[in-house]
Amino acid sequence: MVLEILKSSIAFLTTLPLKGDTDVLRRNLWIFPFTGIFIGFIISIPSFFSLWIFCLLLYIAIEGINHIDGLADFGDSFFAPQEKKIIALKDVNIGAGGASFLIFYFIILYYAFQRVDPFEIIFSQLIAKFSMLILLTTSKPAWKGMGAYMMQFARKKDLVIGTLSFSFSIIEPSLLISLILVIPIVLSIREYSERNFGGVSGDIIGACNCISFATTLLFCSLFEMDIFNILLFY
Repeated sequence: MVLEILKSSIAFLTTLPLKGDTDVLRRNLWIFPFTGIFIGFIISIPSFFSLWIFCLLLYIAIEGINHIDGLADFGDSFFAPQEKKIIALKDVNIGAGGASFLIFYFIILYYAFQRVDPFEIIFSQLIAKFSMLILLTTSKPAWKGMGAYMMQFARKKDLVIGTLSFSFSIIEPSLLISLILVIPIVLSIREYSERNFGGVSGDIIGACNCISFATTLLFCSLFEMDIFNILLFY
């Protein structure tokens, strides 16, 4: 049963040619962060050989454009006037706000991939998928769509089980600190979405995945450079 849940999650969250059951997945959302470990491992493979650009290309190839498209739509909505935020979020065209978000996103990814180790890439994907789980289990749908469909059977129990995916991170304090720093960002996205749209949508959940992934990678890269230790020392 667990293998079927995992296969369904991989089929839903990646472009890998697996046949999964979406209904099985939405009844077992706790699998999201565990799937993040799997995705992160694949993405991290080129980093073992210092082929960082291939980490970026592999990431795009494995995750596809759904989450990236959500980030672009979120960017357009973020910069849109209050009365046009919903229109901007649903618009299939990419505006200046969305383009800006995408440019900064890929710059951060490429910068961070060169400065983090493979384990930190895996951990960043774990947090990215955990952030999606937070929105799915602690918010409500903004309107009918994929987000609402996936949230139909969401339970707080899924979130509790999902936290078990972090059990291995206790060996590295910087990873736990990164998690603590990212969670408020995820909650801010949820608050922003609920205030402006009445809940979360598939685009918002996808955007949160991207933002959490990039932010965690960036925090990990700063830890590698001892930036935080320098700031704390002074």
